[in-house]
Order: sequence, then C-alpha cells, then structure tokens
Amino acid sequence: MSMKIKSQITFQAKDEAEALRVAGDRLGRDAVLLSTQVIKVGGFLGFFRRTVLKVTAAILEEERKPETDTEKKERLAAFQKLLDIKKLMGSPAEGVSEGEKDLLDGQKTPPPAPPLPSGGVYTPLPQKPAPDREKKIPEEPADITEISPRGKALAAEKSTLSFHGAGKLQQEVDEISQRLDRVLKRLETERYDPAPALPRNEGGELVSRLLSADVCEEHARSLVSKFRENPENKDFVSWLGGRISVAANNSWDALGGARVMVVGPTGVGKTTTIAKLAAIHALWEKKNILLLTADTYRIAAVEQLRTYAKILGVPMDVVYEAAEIPDILAKHGKPDLVLLDTAGRSQKDSRRLEELRTLYDAFLPDTVHLALPANMKYRDMLDVVERMGVVPLSHVLFTKLDETTTYGALLNILLDFARPASFFTTGQNVPNDIEVASGIRLAEMLLKNEGREACE
Repeated sequence: MSMKIKSQITFQAKDEAEALRVAGDRLGRDAVLLSTQVIKVGGFLGFFRRTVLKVTAAILEEERKPETDTEKKERLAAFQKLLDIKKLMGSPAEGVSEGEKDLLDGQKTPPPAPPLPSGGVYTPLPQKPAPDREKKIPEEPADITEISPRGKALAAEKSTLSFHGAGKLQQEVDEISQRLDRVLKRLETERYDPAPALPRNEGGELVSRLLSADVCEEHARSLVSKFRENPENKDFVSWLGGRISVAANNSWDALGGARVMVVGPTGVGKTTTIAKLAAIHALWEKKNILLLTADTYRIAAVEQLRTYAKILGVPMDVVYEAAEIPDILAKHGKPDLVLLDTAGRSQKDSRRLEELRTLYDAFLPDTVHLALPANMKYRDMLDVVERMGVVPLSHVLFTKLDETTTYGALLNILLDFARPASFFTTGQNVPNDIEVASGIRLAEMLLKNEGREACE
C-alpha cells in the first residue's frame, strides 16, 4: 500500500517547533511535515531581510488497491500467525512485539498457518504465507493517554441530541440496576435460608446436576419445575437450549446493528475478539469494516489493534476524545460495520467507568456487547455488570469458554438480566474459535459431563 496526500497546506514559520504547532492546529494531530525550506523574506531594497522556514504540511492516507479473495485469505494467514506468536509468548494482550512488526512489514516470511480445526462456524480456504510488503507504512504519532475534560464536555452536549433519548437511556440503565438488586437479595436468601432438597422422583437429581454445574439454586429449581410441568418433555438439554436467549443464528444479525461497542473488564480479550469479528465480516461477508479504539491508556493496546487492522486490510482510527467520533465517522464515509474497542477497565475503577458513558453518548451505538470471561466467578460477573451498567448493555459476549469446565455462571447471567448471548470465543484460532452463541450449545456444555440420558 502506498500513501497519498489527502490535504496539503504551505505556510511560513520561524522554526520547526512553530511549524509543528501550526500544522497541528490547521490539519489536526495526524499532520506530517513534507518539507521545510529556509528562505528570506521582507526587508527594503535588499536590506533587513529575515530568515524563515517555508513549510509544506499534509494529511496522508493509505491508497489501497482492490484485493482478490486470495490476497484477503493471505492476510488472514498472517493474522493467524500473529495470534500463534502471541499465544506462544504467553501474553496475548501486551501489544505488538518486534517479531510481529517484522512479520507485518514483510521482513520475515511466516510459515504456513496451522490447519484450522473443524467444527467452527467458518471454514476458510487453504492459506498461504503472506506476501512481502513493498513499503513500510510511516510510523504514526504516539498516542495520547487521556480524554480531555473539554472532550467530555463536548460529548456530553452532543448526547442531548441522541436518538436514544436521555430518558430512555437512563431507564435502560436503571432496569439493569433493579435486576441486580433482586439477584443480590436472592443470593443472600439462598445463603442463609437454603431450600430443602427435592426427592429424586420430583427432579431432585436433575437439580443437583445443575447445582454441580454452578447454576444458582433458584434458577435450577425453577428450570426443573417448568420442564416437569409438561409430561411430553423428555430431553432436558434440548428443552433448556430452546429457553436460553441468544441474539441470532448468524454472525451479522448477532451483532445487532452497524455500530457496535464492546465493553468489559481487563484481560477479557476484547481486542482479539473484535479483530476476529472484523476478519469474519471483511473476508467472508465482504463487508466494509471500520475499527475504532478508545483504549488510549495503553499504547501497546492501540498498536495491537493497528497491527490487526493492517494485516486484515481494514481501516482503523484512534479515538483520543469522545467529541472526535462524529468527525472520524464522517471521514470514513459509510462503512457497513463500525466496531469500537474500549479500554479494559477494572470494574472497581469508577472514574474510568464514567468515561464509558461519555463514549456511548458520542458514538451512539446500535448495540453494546458486554464481554465476560467464562472462567470468572459468578459473583465477580455480577460486580462487572453493576459497574459496566453505566451504559445500556444490550448483549453478552462470552470469551474463554475453553478455560473453564463449568458453565453455570453463564446461564445465571443470561437468566438474571434477560440479555441475549451474541458470541462465544473458545481459543485463539481465527475464525473457528469464535462462534455465534447457541442455546443448545451452551446447554450441552453445561451438562456435558452428565450426558443426555441422565438429563431425561
């Protein structure tokens, strides 16, 4: 990919410091100085002339050539290799290593990506090593690490124009809070006043199996009771799968809209998950994708998503201030899908969590997907929901299903908050280790150690 000039200005400055300041003021932080020339200006009859810099500055953008399907698959092979490197390094969330930069820039030819396992939602064509890149893309400026008070104020002003409406937004947030209050009261009751065990012939054994899978007591008893109400119900796993709320049966509809915001605690794998979604919809669904990241608190996180974007061949932009979002979206035209990655906040960091609301007001997402790791304890999940509930959570996206053996907490959350599951991630392979959430799939995982016969 080559670079082309998007906009250009020429002006005079007394030194390079002033040149950089003027270029930034007139073109924005992405401006670069193309040339500087020392000249003499002013004076009278050749005397009293002063020396200045004649400066040419511009905004550059990548000039992309149409890619074939084969070239896109090669990008995915490089992407898979990058994830394999990260997995071997044991630090999949620590940004971009020097070896990964070499891989991206074509300095090393990666070996063929390992065969993708069968059973996933998508099965790509056989992959080849990524081709050498002709040129390096110039280094981009370092990332700023704070959303300024001015940016938050401007975004707050824009929020009054939101089509969601302040009243409706607050109602959705309050509904999550009310549900959480009921759940916590229920857990306290179960803790200090447990219900008596049911006899086997009244579903007691099935309740015990659900409890052993970490399903909370009230949900376990309620589910078994409803299952036994109809004598025609024979297979509990199939029955339960049909009652688990999921977003859709295909990846596009599971996203829930063209603007998708992903929130969640630290270490859940949001950035990698967003990259997987981008790969699926750019390469297989042939959608125009735009990646945005507001995680400017860790420079490495920005570089990680930037590297993924370059390998996948999709545009990516950094949101330094929430107020910039409308201009960023306008700059990129009308993409089919915009995926916004947010900083991985600790659920105990109240000040940072408030910034999610500011981002929400500026971005106006169609859906907000809460990413929760399947290996997190149920009470910790409730704490995350409480903290992240400053924005209206519409979907739940479960990650790291391959890192736990019990799945009751997932069912608890879906039943507690009446939010559909959108996607499951089960490892690092792309794209087979991400799948559209399925009720029957979760039910089978939930009781996989018991077998269908035991659940009938």
